[in-house]
Amino acid sequence: MRPWGILLLLLPALAQAPKPLTVGREVGQAIYPGGRGLAYGEARLVARGLGLSLWQGQDQLALGLGSRYKVFPLVENEAQAAARGAAWLRDQEVFIPLRPLSEALGLEYRAQEGILLRLPWARLLGIERRPERVILRFSREVNALVEGNSVLFLLAQGEGAGLSQEARGLRLTLETPPTRLYYPGGGQVILEWSPPARPRPTVLLDPGHGGKDPGISAGGLLEKDLTLDLARRVAARLPNARVSRQGDETVPLEARLSLAQAASVVVSLHVTQGSAVNLYLPKARSTPLAQNAEALLASAPAEQATLLKVYAGDPRRLAEALEKAFSALGIVLARAEGPYALTDIPGAGVVLEVGVERLKTPEARNQVAEAIAQAIRTYLE
Repeated sequence: MRPWGILLLLLPALAQAPKPLTVGREVGQAIYPGGRGLAYGEARLVARGLGLSLWQGQDQLALGLGSRYKVFPLVENEAQAAARGAAWLRDQEVFIPLRPLSEALGLEYRAQEGILLRLPWARLLGIERRPERVILRFSREVNALVEGNSVLFLLAQGEGAGLSQEARGLRLTLETPPTRLYYPGGGQVILEWSPPARPRPTVLLDPGHGGKDPGISAGGLLEKDLTLDLARRVAARLPNARVSRQGDETVPLEARLSLAQAASVVVSLHVTQGSAVNLYLPKARSTPLAQNAEALLASAPAEQATLLKVYAGDPRRLAEALEKAFSALGIVLARAEGPYALTDIPGAGVVLEVGVERLKTPEARNQVAEAIAQAIRTYLE
């Protein structure tokens, strides 16, 4: 075989061979798992070299820069990682695809003899000092570290009172460390000293149907009227409950989902023929926080679990509370997987379908409403 023929055969292998990787001031190797041509770098090296935040869970890994972040599924199989563009766990080290990370966080990515990953220094555009609050604006998103009575803004530069330039970034010296630090977006970093208002869980009761959509009809009773009446009775027993519609009106699914995004608990109420009571849970969860809520709630201390339930919930725990409350009435709930819309709800969202035979009188409706309210209180407490 001629030399140029041998070279042609070797080119694909050479293209997939490890290459030098430069990340800020850190140096390592870029690898190509699965031979798919997608460069990977060691996650801790990338985070350290660019001052990124790094979080690793059981099956996910995320890197963040200010308000921006990129989440990767975490797998141990090399071929699966390469095919999915996922993070790859290899011998206790995690490697991440570099180009998708760069696109998500706005990093500079260059591929020549090796791979260069770079983050230009951020410029301080302004600083606003208020009582118990300091707002800093930078030319791009930055990460900040509280170190003693100071805050270090990584890979940032600027001038001003209380500011000093260091090799790692810009340091702001304070009299006391802030009680919290957060990134609202747009290159802003906010430091606050006032005690945070304790968030309270919210409950959304979503009576099905309404307006032009009456739902089922049984014995002269319309589903849209029964669900609204039941929702009002439950809401009267829960001080932080809201109802998605106040009267006989049409509420599109998109509007219902929008309301559900801010709720800790969502119970969508429907009616069915007969006396059965059916409970539908989501088959899967779409947001990272919701996906990990079950494990987090199982291991978190009580105070942290209470706070977590404000933002994300576990539908299965809510289902258990509903089953117990209805069991006290001698009613067995039938469980099933619910409509796809439940997967996009970060809180504990379920669909409860009550047989019309159990809602014929005001006394019966009060009994069902009390069971629902009691289950929600049990779940939240």
